[in-house]
Amino acid sequence: MTITKRIWMPIIGCLLILGIVYGPAAEPARGQENATTGKSAPPAPAPEPISLSAVVYQAGSLSQRLTTLKTKIATIDGLKKLDEQLGTAKKRTGQFESQLENFKSDDLQSYQQLAGIKGALRELNDTVDQVSTALNGTIKEVETDRRAWTDEKNRWHRWREQLAADLSLESVKEAFSRAGSDINEALALLTDKLEPMLTVQQKAGDIKARIDTLQDRVDTIMSQQRGGSLRSDTPVIFSLAYLRQLIDLLHDPGKLVRPLPFNLSGFFKDKGWVIVLQAIVFAGLLGLLRQHRSKLLSHPGRYFLGKRTISVALLVPVFSLTFLYGSPPTLWRMLIQTLAGVATARLMTAFVREAWIKRAIYILVAVMICFQLLLILGVPLALLRLFILVWTVSGAVYYGWRTRKRRIEGTPMWHLWMLRLVTLVFVVITLADTIGLGGFSAQLMDSAIRTAMLLIMGWVIVRLARVMLELAAEWFPMGHLTFLRKSANIILARAVWVTNVLIGFFVAANLLVAWKIYAIPVDAIHDILAFGFTTDGGQITVGLVLLAGIILYGAFVLSWFLQGLLMENVLSRGQMEATGARLSIVRLMHYALVLVGFLIALSSMGFELKNITIIGGALGVGIGFGMQTIVNNFVSGLILLFERPIKVGDVIQLSDGQQGRVTNLGLRATTVLTFDRAEIVVPNGDLISSQVTNWTLGDRSMRLRIPVGVAYGSDVEAVIRILTAVATENPKVLKDPAPMVLFLNFGDSSLDFQLRIWIADFNERRIVQSALIREIDRRFRLEDIEIPFPQRDLHLRSVDDPAAERLAGVSRPPAAPVAHPASPTESE
Repeated sequence: MTITKRIWMPIIGCLLILGIVYGPAAEPARGQENATTGKSAPPAPAPEPISLSAVVYQAGSLSQRLTTLKTKIATIDGLKKLDEQLGTAKKRTGQFESQLENFKSDDLQSYQQLAGIKGALRELNDTVDQVSTALNGTIKEVETDRRAWTDEKNRWHRWREQLAADLSLESVKEAFSRAGSDINEALALLTDKLEPMLTVQQKAGDIKARIDTLQDRVDTIMSQQRGGSLRSDTPVIFSLAYLRQLIDLLHDPGKLVRPLPFNLSGFFKDKGWVIVLQAIVFAGLLGLLRQHRSKLLSHPGRYFLGKRTISVALLVPVFSLTFLYGSPPTLWRMLIQTLAGVATARLMTAFVREAWIKRAIYILVAVMICFQLLLILGVPLALLRLFILVWTVSGAVYYGWRTRKRRIEGTPMWHLWMLRLVTLVFVVITLADTIGLGGFSAQLMDSAIRTAMLLIMGWVIVRLARVMLELAAEWFPMGHLTFLRKSANIILARAVWVTNVLIGFFVAANLLVAWKIYAIPVDAIHDILAFGFTTDGGQITVGLVLLAGIILYGAFVLSWFLQGLLMENVLSRGQMEATGARLSIVRLMHYALVLVGFLIALSSMGFELKNITIIGGALGVGIGFGMQTIVNNFVSGLILLFERPIKVGDVIQLSDGQQGRVTNLGLRATTVLTFDRAEIVVPNGDLISSQVTNWTLGDRSMRLRIPVGVAYGSDVEAVIRILTAVATENPKVLKDPAPMVLFLNFGDSSLDFQLRIWIADFNERRIVQSALIREIDRRFRLEDIEIPFPQRDLHLRSVDDPAAERLAGVSRPPAAPVAHPASPTESE
């Protein structure tokens, strides 16, 4: 019986445990089995019938909800304005459709107009997207309300069926009638509001589809033009076929030019505010430069600002605000390019000294204006090829001659290579135009001119931006901000660096457009920023990486700025302890800001905080296995910053006996500068775990002990009096505690005294000690007190006889020389 119990009792216990663990999971499993096998689950219990009092109460609350809905519906406005915007977009889309019908794939002069249309279509697309987004949010709100009132109608329908026997009551009957009326009115209001919104949304979708179709057509035509530029479908320029083309143009002058599109009223209406803004910037900058012209002319590096005031005032708004136009009409774009080119040439000639370079820049601007005008006028390719041939042959001859002359004069090699490159470009364009590649020569000349102008303009803007930032730094009212005054050069250097990067990015995007890799700069910038790769967590692009870098760099800059501001202007004014406490506060703030910036940067790249937590856990495991020392030093650094047993400026003595001054207190290690000017990097863990002597932790005063020995027989009282007087007369010896002279011992060869004094500053210990020793030596000489040499008694127990005789003073005659036997050779 006992054995049976021992066998069955564990089995029963295991069964009970399994029943407790797996019993609650049986019901879901059973439900899944029913769903799998198709068997219906047990019916849900019927809802409890609503009470009559609740029905009457709910009917009253519906009236209040209907009033709130009417107020909300009345606030939803702006549909008419959105419809007008779509009407304008639809009209412009129709204009672009008509305009594209007149374009041909082999019309090389239309490439810039196609680029303008592509930019305008992008703006229209953005406008339609904004309208659609605004409508989508409003429609969702109305749909949510309509769904809620529909559910409310169904609920009251169920209640009516449940309370069918109680409808004879007048109050109940009136409640249902009132609720039905309110629900129907609410649904009618929402339907009336929703219907026109859906109509406008449908119109937005239709317009967007037309815009997408137009964009595809524009891309196709531009791709055909880029691909067809290398086709040799034009005659050789020295041939009868080309001559016949010129003769045909002379017989039909109507083909020489096409009418210019002078309709700019719509553009001025939409972008007139940009023109006004540019005019305001121009007038304000011109007035400011004229006001300070004399100062600018007197400064060598800013002479060009006073000399070319109109050009500076014109180039700044044109360069910085033209992007607000989007895709302006052809004539306005031509005007902007002309103004920018002339202003750039004027400023560039103020930077260079050689006359031929100035003339070359002005000729470049003139050629650019003429070439763009010929493209806008739609001059036939035969005549355009003749223009290209004249200018490229002239340029090749001129720059070839300049290259040869510069080589003879000993010009730097990079200058010669630049001239050779320009000459080569002229030669290539000339050859392409001559052999019949008219489209390629036209595109190459257009790209070369744009590239030259963009590089010159970028260089001028870089020079101009640097000078203007310097002026802004000088004119900025810093007041009592000491940190800003001390760090003005660093701030200026960083601002110049950021500005140069932005200018370089702008020039690079426009260079891609100039070489027809992209149609408009916006596409180039978008594709550059969107370049990247896809991971499991999302997509990593150049734009996201740049954004994360900007955020992290901004965190470092903000930390640096706040550290300097706190150290120089805030903490230095209070009662805060000199250097250590202030440094601890700013260091902790620095690490906090960098940590926050790092987390925001990771979040901007698509990393979720939960993933960062997982990574942190993994790092914790790795730290536990292989980074104990680093974590120990880090935690020790935090302890040093909070408890501050050691501060920057303290003089400490390490466990190995080395002394020095703390120059840097970091979170991982501390730097100690010894008095021999050697820097010792000490891990913070060693400073916490080992004994360190801090000579200046609580008090910078210290006691000096100067040992003094005098000869036996000296006057002890005189020695004590002299030592006391020497210590008392020194101004750097503290009077409290008073100096003390102690007679310590009878030494081997001297009477041993010790002078004990206190000084206020630990740093002056060696200076004071040296001064006291010199004075003690001088006073002892005056008082005939001897400082003895060490004396020893020497006892000799045994010596040889000559040494003993010498010590005794007995002299001996010199010994006779000993004769040596001669060798056989000598005897012979």
